[in-house]
Amino acid sequence: MFPRFAAFLLLACIAFATHPASAQQPPPPAPDRLQQMRADLNQMESLMNNMQSEINFLHDQNLQILLNTNVRMWTILIRNLRQQLDEEERLRTNPKHAGMQQPSPR
Repeated sequence: MFPRFAAFLLLACIAFATHPASAQQPPPPAPDRLQQMRADLNQMESLMNNMQSEINFLHDQNLQILLNTNVRMWTILIRNLRQQLDEEERLRTNPKHAGMQQPSPR
């Protein structure tokens, strides 16, 4: 099962490595950019879920602990980024309340 997991990690690294090449294009308009960021977060969450499902097949308990910690970290990061995107979209659709934003609990 480890070679299958290693292949998954390699594909994930390749997918993330190709992303900076597209970053040299001119930035898309704000709504498109927000949609792209949301699509990227969905893809990151999907990759993280795939990694999480493969962890159970590993025989090395230390590696399981390390990867489970990484999954928890990515879960927190993705959740926070989604909250930031939601706030950005809310401010764009209702700019008159931009100065009265509530601090989000952390």
